[in-house]
Amino acid sequence: MFGRRTPQVLGGDLAARVTALEEAVQDNRALNVRLAELTDVVTELLLPVAARDEKKLEELLEKYRGDFS
Repeated sequence: MFGRRTPQVLGGDLAARVTALEEAVQDNRALNVRLAELTDVVTELLLPVAARDEKKLEELLEKYRGDFS
């Protein structure tokens, strides 16, 4: 997903160009969701131990780890 480029469609085929752009938008949306999830994990890790919700942190870390399995 990350760093993957959709081949550019040149010429007058508008439908193919729109399809390629829609795929690029979907890739960007997926990256934005992933970034938001990772930001949540980092935010929880940076909280002081007294203010940290350990259960929530463990759930976030499990989800994050599961995405890479």
